[in-house]
Amino acid sequence: MKLKNKYQKFSKISEPQFRQILRLFALDLTVSDTARLTGISVRSINTLFLKLRRRLAVESERQTPFDGVVELDES
Repeated sequence: MKLKNKYQKFSKISEPQFRQILRLFALDLTVSDTARLTGISVRSINTLFLKLRRRLAVESERQTPFDGVVELDES
């Protein structure tokens, strides 16, 4: 069985559509603008944007972990 989208398992969105959505996400377009430009529902775009934000947060934390003790000066 051939995957429709190698970036997301079980996706109904094709790779070219996914890449377009990713570009629009990187350009900081709103969910509604992205949905209008791609022809994909607002709900689907919102779900995908949420997954992208979560993945970015995980990768950011993984690359720059904050470990150690923090001292606060109360003055």
